[in-house]
Amino acid sequence: MPQNVSMSLKHRLNYLIERQGMVSGNIANATTPGYLSKDISFEKLVDRSSMNMATTNGSHLKGKITGGQHKVSENTSNIKHDGNSVKMDEEMLKLQDIQMNYRLATELYKKQVSFQKLALGKSGQ
Repeated sequence: MPQNVSMSLKHRLNYLIERQGMVSGNIANATTPGYLSKDISFEKLVDRSSMNMATTNGSHLKGKITGGQHKVSENTSNIKHDGNSVKMDEEMLKLQDIQMNYRLATELYKKQVSFQKLALGKSGQ
């Protein structure tokens, strides 16, 4: 599997696993007074010093994407009278989104492996 595809899928799957853990924690603390729901966002890191590419617009990114970092944020909106900000319907939608994205990433991985096997003449093994 090409290194960049493999690493991208690995980063994506790790992000989804961490996000599922965070959302599960929110659900577990749905009745905990003062608990603020948390979520993780994935932000790509750009190495701007590694390449000097020409851009046609000042807002274009220069450099190459080297990986990612996860940014944890707390939800301070919609805080209930007990100080808890967990909304169960939103958390359940997040879990569904995570599940769909995880399934997609694993299917992409399987396809990539089958293409490599086909290229190597090992499609039946």
